[in-house]
Amino acid sequence: MNPKKYLYYGTISGFIAAIFEAILFYLFDFVDSLPAGYQFTAIGIRLLNISGFYGTLYGLLFHFLVGTVVGLFAAIISYYTIILRIRSINSGILIGILTGFLVLLVFSLPVNIYLLHLYVYEKYYLPSTFFYYAMHIFYGGVWGLFLGFFISRRKKLS
Repeated sequence: MNPKKYLYYGTISGFIAAIFEAILFYLFDFVDSLPAGYQFTAIGIRLLNISGFYGTLYGLLFHFLVGTVVGLFAAIISYYTIILRIRSINSGILIGILTGFLVLLVFSLPVNIYLLHLYVYEKYYLPSTFFYYAMHIFYGGVWGLFLGFFISRRKKLS
């Protein structure tokens, strides 16, 4: 496959995965009796210095931006590392789960611990910490699933 198409699909898949992840964050907030968009509000306040509705909105938009950029970088690494290149939905899910785990370790944990100091580390005993870790694995799986779907679909159309 053409690398430009692969990277394009990887970027779109990152955006889609960020949307699915955000939906689950909102559901978790509801189930855990937290204010809706709690994590996105924390991002708005701590990173952008904006509170209230606009803090939540900009935190959510920032989450989408980061998810999209991560999708692009994951696609770059995946494409140029032959063993990690996604060729089908099944390989996409497996490689995506690995990607989500690596994104958690290499990017998200350092950013959240040293820059944002988000609630999952302030209240580490809560189920929110496990959920937060799981969401990165979920993001990677959804990213890989969609990238594998787009690649499989393109092969069938060719």
